[in-house]
Parts: sequence; structure tokens; C-alpha cells
Amino acid sequence: MGRILVISLALALSTYGIAAHRGANLVKLDRYTVIMSAIWGGLELIAALVGYAAGRWVEAGRIPAEQNRFWVHVLAGVLMAAVGVRMLMHALQKKTLLEHRMETVDIKTDTVLSLRLCAQALFLGISCGLLQLPISILLFCVFGFSAIFAGIGYVSGRANGALFTDQATGIGGALLCVLGIVLQIA
Repeated sequence: MGRILVISLALALSTYGIAAHRGANLVKLDRYTVIMSAIWGGLELIAALVGYAAGRWVEAGRIPAEQNRFWVHVLAGVLMAAVGVRMLMHALQKKTLLEHRMETVDIKTDTVLSLRLCAQALFLGISCGLLQLPISILLFCVFGFSAIFAGIGYVSGRANGALFTDQATGIGGALLCVLGIVLQIA
């Protein structure tokens, strides 16, 4: 359960970072903010589910059980660490915030941004499938955390600007790197 919480939190922190960046441009918060937050959570949920299915398919191979567990942990840890490193690189990149005010959330543009994050959810879903983590808890946590953190990101970005976007993404990436390393040791 702890692994699922860390993975879901890391995904949600990345979602928060992008949503806060977008929220910094919002003039007002309205019902579209809630709709877009649900879309963020839903798309990450679908990507994690597809990844989970792929991970279970790979894990169901015909490798003997002892060897299988070792390589499953190695592959899952490498995938988590790779996503974590990508998030850290994104957090350290120099970004500019354009002063382009939006009356309301741009559903089309923000959905495209959400789809970019789905690759992370896909790879983390594969890791969870390989590790045979409980799917019901995974899906609940991924959707819940992503939707809530997207909403918080819009509100926070509207109130504080893009102040904490890089820190949130960096913390999420560090969590995944640590979890990937722990899987290699355990």
C-alpha cells in the first residue's frame, strides 16, 4: 500500500506543477476548473490502467518464479527511477511564464498537457502491474490524487503564480527515484 501511495503522490505532484503553471494565467476559477481537474485524473487513471495490464502481461511470462521476482523488481525499479529522473530534469529546466491571461480554463490545451503526463502514468502503471500491487487501490489513488492535486494546482497557481511548480515536480521525481532504488535493494 505504501508503494501505491508514493507512486500516486509522485504523479499527483507532477500534475500539480503543470496545473499550477496554468492556473497562474487564470483570471477566475469556475466550474471548468473542476471539470478539467476530473479530466486530469481520468486520463491518468486510464493510462495507469493500461500500464497495469501491460505489466501483468509481461509478468505472466514463463520465467521460473525465483528469477522472475528478481527481474520484475529490477524492471519495475528502473521504470520508476527513469520516470523520476525525467521529472527531476523537467523541474530543473529553465521555464518562462508568459503573461497570457485566460478568462477560464482552456479545456483543449489543458487536456493536451494532461496527455503528456499520461506517459508517466503508463510507465508507473507497468511497474505496479509487474509488482502485482492491488489494482483497486492503485486506480482509486491515481484518480483521486491527480484530480485533487490538479484542482489545488489551479487554485494555488491563481493565488501564488507559478511559485511552487518546479519544487512539486522535483519532489515527485525524487520520491520515484528513491522508490526505484529501494526496489533494487529489497
